[in-house]
Amino acid sequence: MPLRLKNAVINSIEETETKRLKLLKIVSKVDGVTTTLELPDALCETMKVKDTIDVVIDSKPILKGPTARLYLEGTVFKVNDDDFEVVGTFGGLRLTVNISKPKPAQKKIFETEKLFLMIN
Repeated sequence: MPLRLKNAVINSIEETETKRLKLLKIVSKVDGVTTTLELPDALCETMKVKDTIDVVIDSKPILKGPTARLYLEGTVFKVNDDDFEVVGTFGGLRLTVNISKPKPAQKKIFETEKLFLMIN
């Protein structure tokens, strides 16, 4: 079962130390999930602070992924079970997911090496 963040909000879009990269901070208060994602400037042009978006993260390919605003395939790099923080990479771009009270199905997503992310 994928991790679905419906009506998540882009909290901030910040510059990074690397030129032409932005850091998106996405928050879903309902789900207790905070996500940060590095993206190139070109992919951030259509996104603004306080935009409402839907995010889906899964360990398997997402059926509607290719039709989304953004669809990425990456790798789970590290999972910290203490505060349930997941670090993944998408072609060198970093993803961090923090879940305040993860359910077993949500933890299972990050047990495999593959990671798929869709933003609508």
